[in-house]
Amino acid sequence: MDQLRAELDRDRLVVHPGVEKHLGEPVWQLASGYLAHQGFDRAVLAYCRSMVEASAFRWPANKIFAQKMRYITCYMLIGMWVRFEEGTGPAPTMTLLQTLVPGSARQVSDLISGLRAGGYVVAEQNARDRREIRLRPTPSLVLEIARSPLAFIAASAMLEGHSLREALDADVSLICRLIGRSTVAFQSMDVLFTPFETVVDFTGRDSGYLILCAVMGAHLAGALGEDWPLALTYDALSQRFQVSRQHVGNVLAIATTRGMLSLHGGRIGEVAPSLLREFSWWSAGQMAHFTMLAR
Repeated sequence: MDQLRAELDRDRLVVHPGVEKHLGEPVWQLASGYLAHQGFDRAVLAYCRSMVEASAFRWPANKIFAQKMRYITCYMLIGMWVRFEEGTGPAPTMTLLQTLVPGSARQVSDLISGLRAGGYVVAEQNARDRREIRLRPTPSLVLEIARSPLAFIAASAMLEGHSLREALDADVSLICRLIGRSTVAFQSMDVLFTPFETVVDFTGRDSGYLILCAVMGAHLAGALGEDWPLALTYDALSQRFQVSRQHVGNVLAIATTRGMLSLHGGRIGEVAPSLLREFSWWSAGQMAHFTMLAR
């Protein structure tokens, strides 16, 4: 166990490829401080625990949160609504949303139709121009989309002792503003997502990112001598994240076929230093990004 902890400390301090040229940015200066903190791995473990918990969002959660195109669509909708409410952006219409997200117009339309049917997005007619239909995200959608940002802020609180998460939990409008500011930052310069090739690959599959969190959480728990509540069997992962066993295998193949990790009987085996480093730097960047915005 001591050897595993030493390996964690050593591997995460090596700069992840693609980040070197951005180290002068304030967000990466803060992130570097997090990475050097002796409690960093426990903070990431706490984040992973939060992310793999069963979701109360029943539409189901993997159809909203756990696939990149759908998640980004919801994320961008929230940001559009915030800017419109603040008077700094145009009305959030279907046509505008379709131009801003990576999916096809049909995919975006189908997603919003489902969200409207579930009561998670409300379509409101412009009283002055009845042809304009504005899309308003409801608090339940905002809270589901904010799961990861809020969990990263809670993780940074373990390192800094701030109370930003408590303030956000008390006011969903603040969470909306947090996401709104985040969309502006990502649109201006993405230094927090594209450098992380493996993480991006996982996010492209239904529940792929959550499965990655389960794997990394199990590895960190083992290295830190803590229990991990979720078995890494195909059955356990498929039931938790509402996907098929075959899909779980396909998602894990992103890393297993590249020699980045191995699983044996539902337990984590080897994790390549490159994967651990990538997830650590990804997590530190996300912690810093959302913590800075929350402040």
